[in-house]
Amino acid sequence: MRTTLTREEAGSYRRDGYLVVPDLLDPDELRIWRQAVDEAVAEMVDRDPSSRVVRHNQANDSYYSGVFVQCVNLWKTHESVRALVLDERLGKLATEVSGSTGVRLYHDHALTKEPWSNPTNFHVDNPMDLFHSSQATMLWIALDDATLQNGCLYFLPGSQKTCRFDESGTLGEEGIGRLIDSYPEWSEIEPQPVEVEAGSGIFISGLVAHAAGPNMTLQPRRAFALLFMPEDATFNGKQSALPDEVVARTKVGDVLADDEHLPVLYTRTS
Repeated sequence: MRTTLTREEAGSYRRDGYLVVPDLLDPDELRIWRQAVDEAVAEMVDRDPSSRVVRHNQANDSYYSGVFVQCVNLWKTHESVRALVLDERLGKLATEVSGSTGVRLYHDHALTKEPWSNPTNFHVDNPMDLFHSSQATMLWIALDDATLQNGCLYFLPGSQKTCRFDESGTLGEEGIGRLIDSYPEWSEIEPQPVEVEAGSGIFISGLVAHAAGPNMTLQPRRAFALLFMPEDATFNGKQSALPDEVVARTKVGDVLADDEHLPVLYTRTS
């Protein structure tokens, strides 16, 4: 596994809002990740078909029901995924790229674009989260090659610099229209497709606009994402992926220091 980033790579992330790490997993690691995630997804879907929903409870949206299959917090339900996700080395990389003092795992999610799946419209993530921070980051791991044909990611480079924490850039069937209406300054940014090989990772700022194309192939396009939060992030009142019992005991402004549901992956020692 790739365990360090160069200064140039960190600078690229700060400039563009995303960073491709082409050599994140070696072939043996990729095989292990694929097996663990496939098993965990199959178990979760078999146990709870409602897990086949998109983020933020939009299961009843007919458009988004055809975007992808998503299963959240597999680290809580499958021991092999737990061992992979809670790897300190991933936390160290997320800390490096985000510039934080350390990170907690916010949640994970498996994302499978099945054949003929709809595109994912342009959106930004962190405004929908239970904390707001310019240091929010996600690691998106390609379990299959991601191509123009099967739904690779697209970015509006640099959009994280002017993104706000309101929800005007969140998901919706008319997504790209809403996004540009809210951020007219982004209308001149050329969308950048990012094709990557299986085993690659992409660090994605929680404030950068991104999307994914449709899957126009006969094979699924699998990915697995880990969302990280700064270790000192505070609660903004939104539940998002936080369990009911944690919301009930957490006040707005409290540091989100719940080690059971939001485990620390890495903290700088100096």
